Amino acid sequence: MTDLREFVDAWRASAEAVLGLEPSDWEVPTDLPGWTAKDVLAHLVHLERVMVEGEPHPVGGAVVPGAYTNAGVEALRGVPVEQLRADLTDLVARRAEHLSDLPDPKAPAENTPAGVEWTWEVALRNRAIDMWTHEQDIRRAVGLPGGLDTPGARVTTMSFAAALPFVLGRRAGAERGDVVRWNVTGPVPVDVTLGIGDDGRAAPTAAVPVLTLTMDTEAFTILGAGRRAPDAVDVTIEGDHALAARVLPAMNVTP
Repeated sequence: MTDLREFVDAWRASAEAVLGLEPSDWEVPTDLPGWTAKDVLAHLVHLERVMVEGEPHPVGGAVVPGAYTNAGVEALRGVPVEQLRADLTDLVARRAEHLSDLPDPKAPAENTPAGVEWTWEVALRNRAIDMWTHEQDIRRAVGLPGGLDTPGARVTTMSFAAALPFVLGRRAGAERGDVVRWNVTGPVPVDVTLGIGDDGRAAPTAAVPVLTLTMDTEAFTILGAGRRAPDAVDVTIEGDHALAARVLPAMNVTP
């Protein structure tokens, strides 16, 4: 059975890291178009409030609509940073208390953003990833690096690594015989080699790669979260550059 405690602990640690940041300016732009660091903070408050208090107008489906996410930020644009920080502190404490008894991972989650149809396993993993990636958005924007060796970093990196067969086999247009190695160095390392088999699917292989992509944990998660274009991160490409040009943009696996 999935260990939901790992996701809850990662989410809470990242939330506490966000609340511990003391930038001199919250109005700086982030990698998210149109969003400042303060807007990212507002987004976290919006989603945590929904997870605690419920969604008055659930939409349903499998993905949180972008318009819904933006509306949540827009509604909080006039709220001062200190109030947002106080609200996030309160909401995180309340939800952590609610999660002191872990739910069934496969049961339908309650109070999901926009009423999307997630299990508790999906909901809690997604919140861990979302909280950590937004922590990193704020850190990069305000010049306070860190948090790359935390539980949130591990959950996010491993989740993105688990999606690599889909990236190679479905999104990048790789062909039979293509073999790609991802060599991720740094606080959360990943070393995986995947090849396209006769069935057109990507699977682990011991074959010699035609392409090796080497990057650190930060670059890997930036690409996985779709925060920057491949030419804006530090990636070493060895081998088939044409295949790399298809694989690297396909690594964005966030909705």
